[in-house]
Amino acid sequence: MKNIIYLFMIIFSSSYSQQNDTKYWIGKEIKSESGFLLQKENFDTDFGIAFSYSDTKTLLLFFKIENTKKIIIDILEIDKKELQGNKLTEYCHTIKGTDAEIIALVKETDNNAEFYTKIKKAWRANRKIGKFEKIAKRKVKKCSNENYGN
Repeated sequence: MKNIIYLFMIIFSSSYSQQNDTKYWIGKEIKSESGFLLQKENFDTDFGIAFSYSDTKTLLLFFKIENTKKIIIDILEIDKKELQGNKLTEYCHTIKGTDAEIIALVKETDNNAEFYTKIKKAWRANRKIGKFEKIAKRKVKKCSNENYGN
């Protein structure tokens, strides 16, 4: 049993991604990045998503807050080429209603629509398992356009 726990600790602590000169490790604290908190709902712990950028990638850092520290629990890398003509957005809707955990890559539109409906890819920041998980884009009906009306 000790060997299994030790192996898990090695795998867990060795997961990281690098943006420019900054290394992001699973289990380490985020000092300062832009992002947002997920709605609390039925969870005792606060969770959020922070963004980091480089010339070639965008990183989404899934974190939880422990003792006022933002601790990274998962990292999603998106190639900047995928963002050309598209954008990342949150507050998406499924058949069940608004889902605060969903992040989607949507086709940007020229009009000032209230919602994006052309979903390219989607992920759930699953707080139960502490990971980003890919979800079928057909499950996402629309995502809010935060610039609507501006």
